[in-house]
Order: sequence, then structure tokens, then C-alpha cells
Amino acid sequence: MNSGWSRGYVVLAGTFILAPLLVVVAVAFTSASFVSFPPPGWSLRWLAKVLADPAFMRPLGNSLVLAALAASGAALLAVPAALALARGGFRGAAEIESFLLSPLSLPALILSLSLLFFLARIGLGGQPIGLWIGHVVVTIPYMLRTVLATYRGVDRSAEEAAMTLGATPLRVFLHVTLPMIRPGILAGGLFAFLVSFDEVAIALLLSTMRTATLPVAILNHIAHNYDPAVAAISLINIALVTVAMLALEFGFGLDRLMLSRGRK
Repeated sequence: MNSGWSRGYVVLAGTFILAPLLVVVAVAFTSASFVSFPPPGWSLRWLAKVLADPAFMRPLGNSLVLAALAASGAALLAVPAALALARGGFRGAAEIESFLLSPLSLPALILSLSLLFFLARIGLGGQPIGLWIGHVVVTIPYMLRTVLATYRGVDRSAEEAAMTLGATPLRVFLHVTLPMIRPGILAGGLFAFLVSFDEVAIALLLSTMRTATLPVAILNHIAHNYDPAVAAISLINIALVTVAMLALEFGFGLDRLMLSRGRK
């Protein structure tokens, strides 16, 4: 394909993807009292409003804490499972892998309703730990897939050499295996954090007024208001995600995190 046409296609595709975000950014800085585009003037009033509004800031804090805890819980469960599945050698490994990845194939509403009924049955309905369990369930597949892809692509001779030299399984994991799969864990943690941070259906059904997350707060605000405050809080959301992505890019390199493969 002609390089000029290729560049034009990339520019058009990028514009198509970014245009809605640019509209949100513009509306967040509007001076109008209602959503309008293009803005009649520019102002920081809506950003100041949401930053001083506990109805947005408390759910934002809840979302950040919940996303971090969900990513940590997913790592604690998915990393050992990924190592066991990658090494294989036991009956039913493929079925277990499919089961752990099944939340990816279930409709969000069906999964959310199932979690709602199950958690209520075991006495965790409306509890913060129930909300956390729901978010861990939906984030485990992202951690599992990235760690599996990373570990299946590395040369395991270093592990065998360490065991041959007398290292205990724990030392082999901490000093050999963990450094090799760290890019997969970081990439999976990033995906898990972002999925949890943006999760709507589970948070809507399992959260309470005290544990409401940012997506729930935005939905509640839209249901009763039509002002640029939603654009302002969405801009803060976009900024947080962008900062996280840039930090990973400059700290580790997103290409190595997302497409990491060990050297054979």
C-alpha cells in the first residue's frame, strides 16, 4: 500500500478514535451552564466544582482503592494458576484454564446478576468485600492471560539450572521465575486495574452509597443532571489513565510489557 495512503488512513483512524475524547475535553472547560459544543467560552468552573464535590471525589477514591486491591487479588490468584497451567502435566489443565478465562465470554449483566445472587446467598451482599470479590473475578482473566503468554515464551532452563544447584522452590521462584514473568505481571496488573476502575455493571449492582465507584457516580449524575460536570470528572478520569500509561511507558516500555516474550 502507498505510504501516503497509509499515513492518511492512520490519521483518519486516529481522529475517529480521539474525536469523542476531544469533545469531552472541550466541554469540560466550557463556561456554559449546560452541555454544548463548541463551547461559547472557556472556564475552569466545572473542574473546580467536581474537585470540591464529595459526590465525585469520594467515588473516585473508592475506584482507585478498589482497582488497586482488585489487581492485587487477581495477581495473588492468577500468577500461581498461570505457572501451574503453563507447566502443564496434569489432567484437566485445559478445562481449568477455560474456566478461569470464562468471565471474558460471559455478558457483563449476566455475570453481575450471578455474583449478586451468590454473594447475597453467602451473606456478603452489600458488603465491601463482596464488591471486591466481584472485581477480582472479572480481572483474573486479564492477569492470567498475560502471565501465561509471558511464561510460555521464556526459556525455563534457568529454573532447571537453579534447582540442579540446590535452590529451594521458593528461591527459584523469587530469584529466577519472578524476574522472567515480571513484565507479564505488570501488564496484567495494568489491564486489571483499568478494567476494575472502569467496571460499571458489577459496581452498579454490588456497591452501596458508601462504596459507590466513579462510574456509578457518573451514571447517577447523568440521570438527574445535564451539566458539564460529567465532562469535567471524565477529563480527570482520562488524565489519571494517561498518567498511568505514560509512567509505564517511561518506566518499563509498553511494547515490552504488552508483547513481552522471553529469549529462547
